[in-house]
Amino acid sequence: MLRLVLLLALVAGLDALCGFFFQRLTKSAIGGDTARNEYIANKVTAPVLIFGSSRAIHHYDPRIFKDSLEVDCYNCGQNGMGIVLFYGRYKMITQRYIPKLIIYDALAGFDIEENDNYGYLTWLKPYYQNAGIDSIFWQIEPKERYKMFSMMYRYNDKILQMLTDNVKNIRVDYDGYRPGEGIMNYEVREEKEPSNVKVDSTKMYFMERFIQNCKHNGTRLVFTFSPFYGGNKHLHQTYAAIYELAEKYKIQVISHYNDEDLIHRKDLFSDSYHMNHAGAEIYSKRLAHEIKGMFNFIQ
Repeated sequence: MLRLVLLLALVAGLDALCGFFFQRLTKSAIGGDTARNEYIANKVTAPVLIFGSSRAIHHYDPRIFKDSLEVDCYNCGQNGMGIVLFYGRYKMITQRYIPKLIIYDALAGFDIEENDNYGYLTWLKPYYQNAGIDSIFWQIEPKERYKMFSMMYRYNDKILQMLTDNVKNIRVDYDGYRPGEGIMNYEVREEKEPSNVKVDSTKMYFMERFIQNCKHNGTRLVFTFSPFYGGNKHLHQTYAAIYELAEKYKIQVISHYNDEDLIHRKDLFSDSYHMNHAGAEIYSKRLAHEIKGMFNFIQ
C-alpha cells in the first residue's frame, strides 16, 4: 500500500513539474501558434478583433482596418477552428477588457455543421483553468473534467510545437494576419445543389451564447462571408442557421461571398477556399470601408 501511495505521489509530482515546464514554454514562445495563442488569451487589447477559421487568418489584414477605422485591430482566426474555440477565446478576452467590435467570418463546416466538436478544444486545453473555459469542456465531453486534472494531458498534443516555437519563429504574421501565398491554378466544379448541412445543436448552443455575451457586454458583432472562388448560389440555404440567429438578435451580416468582380479571378486566390495577399488586400479595404460607415462610434 505504501509503495502505491509513493508511486501515485511520484506520478503527481512529475505531472505537476511537467505542467510547470510546459506553462513556461507557452509563455516564452517567440513565435508560431504557441505565441499567437498565448497573446490572444492573455495579452491582446485591440478594440476590433477578427474571429474565424483559416479564411479569417488569410482574408483580413488588421493593418488595413486600423488605417480605416483609426483603432487597433487584431486577427484572432485559427486554422480549422470555429465557434467552440472562439466562444472560449471571447470568454478569456473579456476577463481583461471588452472589445468594441468583433468581425466573425463564419464557415459552415466549423460553425454550423455536425462533426466531432472535441477537436475544437485543442487550443483551449492549456487555458482550462481560466474562468469559463472548464464548462466548455464539460458541455462537449463530460469525462474531460477528470482528464484535465493532468497537466501533461493539457499539453500532450502540442509539445513538439511548443519546443519549435521557442526556438524559431517559422510562421510570421502581421497582427495575427497571415498572407496567403501563390496563385490558384486549377478549376472547381460548380455546386448545382445546395450542400446538405446537418445543423449541430452544440455549435448552435455556443454560437447563441456567444451572441448573447456580446450583447450583454456591449461588443458589436458582425457576421461576414468573405469571397469564395466561384461563389455559391445557395449561400442563404447553407448558412440558414447563422442568418436566423442574426435576425433573432439583430446582428448585421455582410456577405462578399459572391462578389462577381472577385470570385472568378484566380490571381486573387491561393486555392478555392483562400484568397492570397492581393485578394485579401482588396477585400479588407472593401469591408473596412463598409464597417466604417456602419460603426462610426468606434472612432
